[in-house]
Amino acid sequence: MSWLLAVTLAGAQAPEPAPAPPWPEWTVPPAVVEAVRAAADRPLGERVDAATRAFLGRPYTLDPVGEGQGPDLDVPARYDTFDCMSFVEEALGLVLASDPLGAPAIRDALRYAGAPAYGKRNHFMEAQWIPRAIAAGLLVDITDRVGRARTLTKEVTPAIWQGWRSRRKFLLSDPELPVGTWRVRYLDLAEAAEAAPRIPTGALVVTLRVERPWSPIITTHVSLVVPGRTEPLMRHATKMGKRVVRDDRLSWYMTHLRDYVNWPALGVAVLLPREQGPTAAAAAAAPLAAPLPEAEGDLPHFEPQPLTAASSGEDPA
Repeated sequence: MSWLLAVTLAGAQAPEPAPAPPWPEWTVPPAVVEAVRAAADRPLGERVDAATRAFLGRPYTLDPVGEGQGPDLDVPARYDTFDCMSFVEEALGLVLASDPLGAPAIRDALRYAGAPAYGKRNHFMEAQWIPRAIAAGLLVDITDRVGRARTLTKEVTPAIWQGWRSRRKFLLSDPELPVGTWRVRYLDLAEAAEAAPRIPTGALVVTLRVERPWSPIITTHVSLVVPGRTEPLMRHATKMGKRVVRDDRLSWYMTHLRDYVNWPALGVAVLLPREQGPTAAAAAAAPLAAPLPEAEGDLPHFEPQPLTAASSGEDPA
Protein backbone atom coordinates (compact mmCIF):
# COMPACT_ATOMS: atom_id res chain seq x y z
CA MET A 1 0.00 0.00 0.00
CA SER A 2 2.83 2.44 0.64
CA TRP A 3 3.05 3.38 -3.01
CA LEU A 4 -0.46 2.39 -4.10
CA LEU A 5 -1.66 5.69 -5.51
CA ALA A 6 1.70 6.60 -6.98
CA VAL A 7 1.91 3.35 -8.90
CA THR A 8 -1.72 3.80 -9.93
CA LEU A 9 -0.94 7.21 -11.39
CA ALA A 10 2.34 6.16 -12.92
CA GLY A 11 0.97 3.24 -14.87
CA ALA A 12 3.82 0.88 -14.05
CA GLN A 13 4.43 -1.49 -16.94
CA ALA A 14 2.86 -4.92 -16.48
CA PRO A 15 3.89 -8.10 -18.28
CA GLU A 16 0.61 -7.97 -20.24
CA PRO A 17 -2.03 -5.26 -20.66
CA ALA A 18 -5.22 -5.69 -18.63
CA PRO A 19 -8.00 -7.63 -20.42
CA ALA A 20 -9.95 -5.37 -22.76
CA PRO A 21 -13.44 -4.31 -21.66
CA PRO A 22 -16.47 -5.60 -23.59
CA TRP A 23 -16.97 -2.23 -25.34
CA PRO A 24 -14.66 0.18 -27.20
CA GLU A 25 -12.52 2.14 -24.75
CA TRP A 26 -14.00 5.46 -25.79
CA THR A 27 -17.60 4.33 -25.22
CA VAL A 28 -19.30 5.20 -21.95
CA PRO A 29 -21.88 2.52 -21.03
CA PRO A 30 -25.30 3.62 -22.36
CA ALA A 31 -26.99 3.36 -18.96
CA VAL A 32 -24.38 5.74 -17.51
CA VAL A 33 -24.87 8.22 -20.37
CA GLU A 34 -28.61 8.22 -19.69
CA ALA A 35 -28.15 8.66 -15.94
CA VAL A 36 -25.75 11.58 -16.36
CA ARG A 37 -27.98 13.34 -18.86
CA ALA A 38 -31.04 12.87 -16.64
CA ALA A 39 -29.21 14.51 -13.72
CA ALA A 40 -27.66 17.34 -15.76
CA ASP A 41 -29.45 20.13 -13.87
CA ARG A 42 -28.96 18.62 -10.41
CA PRO A 43 -26.41 19.84 -7.82
CA LEU A 44 -22.86 18.55 -8.12
CA GLY A 45 -23.10 15.83 -5.47
CA GLU A 46 -26.23 14.34 -7.00
CA ARG A 47 -24.60 14.31 -10.43
CA VAL A 48 -21.53 12.51 -9.06
CA ASP A 49 -23.87 9.95 -7.50
CA ALA A 50 -25.79 9.50 -10.75
CA ALA A 51 -22.60 9.17 -12.82
CA THR A 52 -21.03 6.54 -10.59
CA ARG A 53 -23.87 4.55 -9.03
CA ALA A 54 -23.71 1.95 -11.82
CA PHE A 55 -20.05 1.33 -10.96
CA LEU A 56 -20.77 0.14 -7.42
CA GLY A 57 -19.51 -3.42 -7.02
CA ARG A 58 -17.17 -3.20 -10.03
CA PRO A 59 -13.82 -4.85 -9.18
CA TYR A 60 -10.70 -3.04 -8.09
CA THR A 61 -7.73 -3.48 -10.45
CA LEU A 62 -4.45 -1.69 -9.85
CA ASP A 63 -3.49 0.47 -12.82
CA PRO A 64 -6.11 -0.70 -15.34
CA VAL A 65 -5.60 2.12 -17.85
CA GLY A 66 -2.78 3.56 -19.93
CA GLU A 67 -2.18 5.14 -23.31
CA GLY A 68 -2.65 2.03 -25.44
CA GLN A 69 0.85 2.50 -26.80
CA GLY A 70 4.40 3.09 -25.63
CA PRO A 71 5.35 1.71 -22.23
CA ASP A 72 1.74 1.41 -20.97
CA LEU A 73 -0.37 -0.66 -23.39
CA ASP A 74 -3.59 -0.61 -21.35
CA VAL A 75 -6.52 1.16 -22.97
CA PRO A 76 -7.13 4.79 -21.95
CA ALA A 77 -10.53 4.14 -20.35
CA ARG A 78 -12.23 1.30 -18.49
CA TYR A 79 -15.73 1.25 -17.09
CA ASP A 80 -15.76 -2.37 -15.93
CA THR A 81 -12.90 -2.11 -13.41
CA PHE A 82 -11.13 0.73 -11.62
CA ASP A 83 -8.46 1.77 -9.21
CA CYS A 84 -9.01 4.80 -7.00
CA MET A 85 -7.51 7.28 -9.46
CA SER A 86 -9.09 6.02 -12.66
CA PHE A 87 -12.45 5.95 -10.85
CA VAL A 88 -12.16 9.61 -9.86
CA GLU A 89 -10.89 10.73 -13.27
CA GLU A 90 -13.72 8.99 -15.13
CA ALA A 91 -16.30 10.31 -12.67
CA LEU A 92 -15.13 13.90 -13.00
CA GLY A 93 -15.04 13.58 -16.78
CA LEU A 94 -18.66 12.43 -16.82
CA VAL A 95 -19.81 15.12 -14.39
CA LEU A 96 -17.91 18.17 -15.67
CA ALA A 97 -18.25 17.65 -19.41
CA SER A 98 -21.17 19.40 -21.12
CA ASP A 99 -22.28 15.94 -22.28
CA PRO A 100 -21.09 12.56 -20.95
CA LEU A 101 -19.77 11.58 -24.38
CA GLY A 102 -17.29 14.44 -23.96
CA ALA A 103 -15.90 12.94 -20.75
CA PRO A 104 -12.51 11.94 -22.30
CA ALA A 105 -11.56 15.59 -22.76
CA ILE A 106 -11.97 16.36 -19.04
CA ARG A 107 -10.32 13.07 -18.05
CA ASP A 108 -7.30 13.79 -20.22
CA ALA A 109 -7.05 17.36 -18.92
CA LEU A 110 -6.78 15.89 -15.42
CA ARG A 111 -4.46 13.05 -16.36
CA TYR A 112 -1.96 14.79 -18.64
CA ALA A 113 0.11 17.94 -18.94
CA GLY A 114 -0.48 18.27 -22.68
CA ALA A 115 -1.27 15.61 -25.25
CA PRO A 116 -1.82 12.08 -23.86
CA ALA A 117 1.53 10.34 -23.48
CA TYR A 118 3.16 8.37 -20.70
CA GLY A 119 5.84 11.02 -20.18
CA LYS A 120 3.18 13.74 -19.95
CA ARG A 121 1.01 11.92 -17.42
CA ASN A 122 0.47 13.55 -14.03
CA HIS A 123 2.00 10.58 -12.22
CA PHE A 124 2.44 12.15 -8.78
CA MET A 125 -0.53 13.49 -6.87
CA GLU A 126 0.86 16.29 -4.72
CA ALA A 127 3.60 17.30 -7.18
CA GLN A 128 1.60 17.17 -10.42
CA TRP A 129 -2.03 16.01 -10.46
CA ILE A 130 -3.46 18.33 -7.80
CA PRO A 131 -1.61 21.58 -8.61
CA ARG A 132 -2.13 21.18 -12.35
CA ALA A 133 -5.85 20.45 -11.95
CA ILE A 134 -6.18 23.57 -9.80
CA ALA A 135 -4.20 25.67 -12.29
CA ALA A 136 -6.40 24.37 -15.13
CA GLY A 137 -9.52 25.51 -13.29
CA LEU A 138 -10.87 21.99 -12.80
CA LEU A 139 -10.53 21.82 -9.01
CA VAL A 140 -10.35 24.20 -6.08
CA ASP A 141 -8.73 23.39 -2.73
CA ILE A 142 -11.38 23.84 -0.02
CA THR A 143 -9.46 22.20 2.84
CA ASP A 144 -9.30 25.51 4.73
CA ARG A 145 -13.01 26.07 4.21
CA VAL A 146 -14.24 22.88 5.86
CA GLY A 147 -11.83 22.68 8.79
CA ARG A 148 -8.87 24.18 10.64
CA ALA A 149 -6.03 23.16 8.34
CA ARG A 150 -2.30 22.64 8.73
CA THR A 151 0.47 22.77 6.14
CA LEU A 152 2.69 19.86 5.20
CA THR A 153 5.90 20.82 3.43
CA LYS A 154 7.50 18.10 1.34
CA GLU A 155 10.89 18.48 -0.31
CA VAL A 156 11.89 15.99 -3.00
CA THR A 157 15.41 15.90 -4.41
CA PRO A 158 17.09 13.79 -7.11
CA ALA A 159 18.80 11.84 -4.31
CA ILE A 160 15.41 10.85 -2.85
CA TRP A 161 14.30 9.50 -6.22
CA GLN A 162 17.55 7.60 -6.67
CA GLY A 163 17.30 5.99 -3.25
CA TRP A 164 13.61 5.12 -3.37
CA ARG A 165 13.14 1.40 -3.91
CA SER A 166 10.00 1.88 -6.03
CA ARG A 167 11.75 4.22 -8.48
CA ARG A 168 12.10 1.42 -11.04
CA LYS A 169 8.33 1.10 -11.30
CA PHE A 170 8.12 4.46 -13.04
CA LEU A 171 9.24 4.32 -16.66
CA LEU A 172 10.52 7.87 -16.66
CA SER A 173 13.98 9.32 -17.16
CA ASP A 174 15.56 11.11 -14.21
CA PRO A 175 14.89 14.59 -15.70
CA GLU A 176 11.19 13.69 -16.00
CA LEU A 177 10.84 13.11 -12.25
CA PRO A 178 9.54 16.17 -10.37
CA VAL A 179 11.85 17.73 -7.80
CA GLY A 180 11.25 20.70 -5.55
CA THR A 181 9.24 21.71 -2.51
CA TRP A 182 5.48 21.25 -2.27
CA ARG A 183 3.09 22.50 0.37
CA VAL A 184 -0.15 20.67 1.00
CA ARG A 185 -2.95 21.96 3.18
CA TYR A 186 -4.57 19.18 5.19
CA LEU A 187 -6.85 18.38 8.11
CA ASP A 188 -5.25 16.31 10.84
CA LEU A 189 -7.03 13.15 11.99
CA ALA A 190 -8.99 14.84 14.78
CA GLU A 191 -9.99 17.80 12.63
CA ALA A 192 -10.95 15.54 9.71
CA ALA A 193 -13.43 13.65 11.87
CA GLU A 194 -14.90 16.88 13.22
CA ALA A 195 -15.10 18.45 9.74
CA ALA A 196 -16.73 15.48 7.98
CA PRO A 197 -20.29 16.90 8.14
CA ARG A 198 -19.07 20.14 6.50
CA ILE A 199 -17.49 18.46 3.47
CA PRO A 200 -19.82 19.08 0.52
CA THR A 201 -21.05 16.23 -1.63
CA GLY A 202 -19.19 16.07 -4.91
CA ALA A 203 -15.88 16.83 -3.21
CA LEU A 204 -12.69 14.76 -3.45
CA VAL A 205 -11.12 13.46 -0.24
CA VAL A 206 -7.36 12.88 -0.61
CA THR A 207 -5.70 10.63 1.97
CA LEU A 208 -2.23 11.66 3.12
CA ARG A 209 0.28 9.58 5.07
CA VAL A 210 2.94 10.69 7.54
CA GLU A 211 5.89 12.18 5.66
CA ARG A 212 8.88 9.87 5.21
CA PRO A 213 12.14 11.68 4.39
CA TRP A 214 13.31 8.91 2.06
CA SER A 215 10.06 8.67 0.04
CA PRO A 216 8.75 11.14 -2.57
CA ILE A 217 5.15 10.02 -1.96
CA ILE A 218 2.67 11.15 0.69
CA THR A 219 -0.69 10.53 -1.05
CA THR A 220 -2.14 7.01 -1.17
CA HIS A 221 -5.86 7.30 -1.90
CA VAL A 222 -8.56 9.53 -3.36
CA SER A 223 -12.33 9.21 -3.16
CA LEU A 224 -15.55 11.09 -3.93
CA VAL A 225 -18.24 12.27 -1.51
CA VAL A 226 -21.84 11.49 -2.49
CA PRO A 227 -25.16 12.04 -0.71
CA GLY A 228 -26.38 9.35 1.68
CA ARG A 229 -29.73 8.78 3.31
CA THR A 230 -28.63 10.08 6.70
CA GLU A 231 -25.09 11.37 6.16
CA PRO A 232 -22.52 11.85 3.38
CA LEU A 233 -20.85 8.76 1.92
CA MET A 234 -17.46 8.34 0.30
CA ARG A 235 -17.55 6.35 -2.93
CA HIS A 236 -14.24 4.84 -3.95
CA ALA A 237 -12.46 2.00 -5.67
CA THR A 238 -10.66 0.36 -2.77
CA LYS A 239 -8.59 -2.62 -1.70
CA MET A 240 -10.60 -2.84 1.52
CA GLY A 241 -12.80 -5.86 2.03
CA LYS A 242 -13.98 -7.36 -1.28
CA ARG A 243 -11.81 -5.01 -3.39
CA VAL A 244 -14.59 -3.28 -5.29
CA VAL A 245 -16.10 0.15 -5.83
CA ARG A 246 -18.08 0.72 -2.66
CA ASP A 247 -19.69 3.30 -0.39
CA ASP A 248 -18.54 3.95 3.17
CA ARG A 249 -19.82 6.47 5.67
CA LEU A 250 -17.54 9.48 5.48
CA SER A 251 -17.57 9.84 9.26
CA TRP A 252 -16.49 6.19 9.63
CA TYR A 253 -13.59 6.59 7.21
CA MET A 254 -12.23 9.65 8.98
CA THR A 255 -12.04 7.63 12.21
CA HIS A 256 -10.79 4.51 10.42
CA LEU A 257 -7.69 6.43 9.30
CA ARG A 258 -6.48 6.43 12.92
CA ASP A 259 -5.96 2.66 12.74
CA TYR A 260 -3.23 2.63 10.07
CA VAL A 261 -0.07 1.17 11.58
CA ASN A 262 2.54 0.30 8.96
CA TRP A 263 2.37 3.75 7.42
CA PRO A 264 0.27 5.99 9.68
CA ALA A 265 -2.23 8.38 8.12
CA LEU A 266 -1.55 12.09 8.55
CA GLY A 267 -4.95 13.43 7.50
CA VAL A 268 -6.88 14.48 4.43
CA ALA A 269 -7.06 17.26 1.88
CA VAL A 270 -10.40 18.26 0.35
CA LEU A 271 -10.85 19.44 -3.23
CA LEU A 272 -14.01 20.58 -5.00
CA PRO A 273 -14.61 20.21 -8.76
CA ARG A 274 -15.23 23.48 -10.58
CA GLU A 275 -18.28 23.60 -12.78
CA GLN A 276 -17.28 24.06 -16.41
CA GLY A 277 -19.16 26.37 -18.77
CA PRO A 278 -22.44 28.28 -18.47
CA THR A 279 -24.54 25.33 -17.35
CA ALA A 280 -27.59 25.54 -15.13
CA ALA A 281 -25.73 23.59 -12.49
CA ALA A 282 -22.83 26.04 -12.61
CA ALA A 283 -25.18 28.99 -12.17
CA ALA A 284 -26.71 27.32 -9.14
CA ALA A 285 -23.39 26.38 -7.52
CA ALA A 286 -23.28 27.48 -3.88
CA PRO A 287 -20.62 30.05 -2.94
CA LEU A 288 -17.64 28.76 -1.01
CA ALA A 289 -17.50 29.27 2.73
CA ALA A 290 -14.89 31.61 4.19
CA PRO A 291 -11.57 30.01 5.25
CA LEU A 292 -11.42 28.89 8.88
CA PRO A 293 -8.59 29.76 11.29
CA GLU A 294 -5.33 27.83 11.19
CA ALA A 295 -5.01 24.72 13.34
CA GLU A 296 -2.64 25.17 16.26
CA GLY A 297 -0.77 22.96 18.69
CA ASP A 298 0.70 19.49 18.37
CA LEU A 299 -0.76 16.86 16.09
CA PRO A 300 -3.31 14.63 17.86
CA HIS A 301 -2.25 11.11 18.76
CA PHE A 302 -4.49 8.04 18.63
CA GLU A 303 -3.79 4.45 19.56
CA PRO A 304 -4.56 2.29 16.50
CA GLN A 305 -7.26 -0.33 16.93
CA PRO A 306 -7.14 -3.76 15.25
CA LEU A 307 -8.44 -3.66 11.68
CA THR A 308 -11.88 -5.20 11.30
CA ALA A 309 -12.79 -8.01 8.93
CA ALA A 310 -14.69 -5.53 6.75
CA SER A 311 -11.48 -3.56 6.31
CA SER A 312 -9.02 -6.43 6.14
CA GLY A 313 -5.63 -5.71 4.60
CA GLU A 314 -2.43 -3.93 5.37
CA ASP A 315 -3.41 -0.34 6.13
CA PRO A 316 -6.08 -0.41 3.40
CA ALA A 317 -7.25 2.84 1.88
